[in-house]
Amino acid sequence: MLDENQIKIILKLHELEQSLAELYSLFLEKFPEHKALWSLLVKEEMEHAEAVQKLYQLTYKRDASFSEGSIRLTAVDAIIEYVKKNCEIGRRDGMDAGQALELSRDIEKSMIAKDIFDHFKVRLEYTNLLNHLRAGSERHAQLVQEEIDRSKKRRYV
Repeated sequence: MLDENQIKIILKLHELEQSLAELYSLFLEKFPEHKALWSLLVKEEMEHAEAVQKLYQLTYKRDASFSEGSIRLTAVDAIIEYVKKNCEIGRRDGMDAGQALELSRDIEKSMIAKDIFDHFKVRLEYTNLLNHLRAGSERHAQLVQEEIDRSKKRRYV
């Protein structure tokens, strides 16, 4: 069974995934030249939010467990606030497409560094769900970096 702090952390992880989807949705609107990337990221962050919710439910069925380890609620809150602050900056046209790409890469890389989803353990039948979450941020960072590289090449051609 989860304790109160663990519940709060998992709920915040869900909120973080939703906040990222909101940020990428804003970027989709503001920077349509990267439509394919932003569309994919919005879709996958929403899927990640649903998957976190599923993991939360699995903990109550005892099909999953969560150990927060070094994850602190304040750290997850700080990332959420950072994402929300950048949503506001983006809404006010306070960044260009290159800055949006670099911000997205940095956020996704920070999530890798936290190894957030390594703190969940699941029964064998749910390993695909967990592996999908673990690979998501790493793949997102890679996709954004590739888009940054393509953008730089286009500028110099």
